[in-house]
Amino acid sequence: MYTGSRLIELLELQHQRRSQSGLFKKDTFTIQWRAKVGSFPHPDIETIVSAGEPCGAWRPTQGRPEDKRNVNENWERLRILPLNGYIPGASIRGLVRAWAKQRPDILPRMYELLGYQNNDTITAGKIEFLDAWPDEPTKLTLDIVNPQQEFQVYHQGQGTPLSLYTLGDGKDYIPVTVAIRGIPGRATDAEVSEVWGWVQQALSLYGVGNRTASGYGTLKFSDSLKPTPDPDCTVKQFDFSLYSQGSAGPNMQTMELRPSHWRGWLRSWILRFLLGVMSQQDAQKTVGELLGTLEPQTRKGCVRLQMLKSLTWGDSSSGQPRFYAWKGKLQISAPKDILNTIILPIIRFAVMVGGVGRGWRRPLHIFHMNTGKAAARGTLLTLTHKLRNRTTQEWETKPYGLPLDAATWAKAYSDWLAAVQSQWPDRVTADNHNINAEVFSPNTCAIYAVPGSDTEAIQRQEPCWKQADDAEATRGDGMYLIYQPTAPRNYKRNPEIGGNAGAGNASCSWASIKRVNIPNKEQETDCQEIVCLFMGGQTPNSNHVRSRFLRDLGRMSGAVHLFGVQASN
Repeated sequence: MYTGSRLIELLELQHQRRSQSGLFKKDTFTIQWRAKVGSFPHPDIETIVSAGEPCGAWRPTQGRPEDKRNVNENWERLRILPLNGYIPGASIRGLVRAWAKQRPDILPRMYELLGYQNNDTITAGKIEFLDAWPDEPTKLTLDIVNPQQEFQVYHQGQGTPLSLYTLGDGKDYIPVTVAIRGIPGRATDAEVSEVWGWVQQALSLYGVGNRTASGYGTLKFSDSLKPTPDPDCTVKQFDFSLYSQGSAGPNMQTMELRPSHWRGWLRSWILRFLLGVMSQQDAQKTVGELLGTLEPQTRKGCVRLQMLKSLTWGDSSSGQPRFYAWKGKLQISAPKDILNTIILPIIRFAVMVGGVGRGWRRPLHIFHMNTGKAAARGTLLTLTHKLRNRTTQEWETKPYGLPLDAATWAKAYSDWLAAVQSQWPDRVTADNHNINAEVFSPNTCAIYAVPGSDTEAIQRQEPCWKQADDAEATRGDGMYLIYQPTAPRNYKRNPEIGGNAGAGNASCSWASIKRVNIPNKEQETDCQEIVCLFMGGQTPNSNHVRSRFLRDLGRMSGAVHLFGVQASN
């Protein structure tokens, strides 16, 4: 029998019978994706907060979740734990206290109403927080963390995905009943209402559970409630549209787009930029200060991310090979200076040269494997934002990115560098920084716009391929070049340039290519491809394969150099 919210129902009834309804507040919040939970040692031997009640027997043959196994084994044995998840009242109380501590005008009042401890003296509060249970019994489900920094940025081999468990399966919204009550004889109706307003703000702003800065535990109260950012912080919201070969979570056969895909995307791009102006140690330290770290010391970052779904979510294309469509909102919050001068400029560059999730380094296209089987590869990502028209004062939707002219790219980078020098003057150095990694700077990468195909590869409204019978017709000159398999180029499946995702020891490509619907006037094509090449320690005029690729880019008819290094003629 699921007793879930029964205690809340009985306490509410008790307050009504005692004519104390004003001392009781409850309402429904909705978990939008997943909330990371604990109470039992996780497979990564992590214990956090209580968030589960037993609701079934462990099967000894399946072992315990704390046993070290790889994700595939956990998917086979313990994809769902026999525990009904809930949000502990103590967690909600802690979130409200953390929220109030960011607001000096509320802090004294928070201590008065919620209590506090001063050394050995404890002053009790007036408000009780009740455990929040889903309306329906909801078991804890397997999830993963998949570290990609070493693989994607340093090209040092793939990381090992780690298992964890969450309340929520990443597909269904989960309504939960949140409630507080004032202690009779000590709290007033007005004080309960005051704290209830804090609860609404704190839960809507922060979410619940662990990894909330990574987009876990996002809670929605109502459409009318607009949470107020923390003081000195601001929020930037994008509408995103992603067509992709598909990204996955713990089950490789189930396509899902996760906030952690966006988190990894943002984190890797920030690191690429900082490696261009700082030592590796300082760059990683700065990334940790912005986005948080787990090792060697746990540290909370100042950049938070949320992903909100729209009606189009994981829709499969018609026809073969399949690709998938996701649309929604991406919210990034941070201290105002950090967001506007450090984070958003990086996003402008990142969205121009690639996508997000699996296949982000290639435009969405049809790829034929050695067996002849066709498969979808790559992504098509667009970000838009709202800008107010200075003449009409109306809000208008505009693409987020950069125009295809070198002067704008140079100024955007120069402005970003000035902001970094102002923020971390002791860490920025004038060294070349051309290390064996993906480093984004004028000295360590090259970006060209080259002629694309005459038409887009897909039909977006009802997702399908436009030219499934002629896949090569949708490829531009950048894709044609990276797929050169024979001498003297040998770019395709070459770990030193094109990468090889299908091999046992998979390697990333050193080049990303993105299709944009901007005509190339010289070659009279309707689309162009933006090619971003990371030199990874090589110089433009050497005989290394990446240097040869750079020279090929520069010699291409209709190519426009947008940023970074160039080979001499």
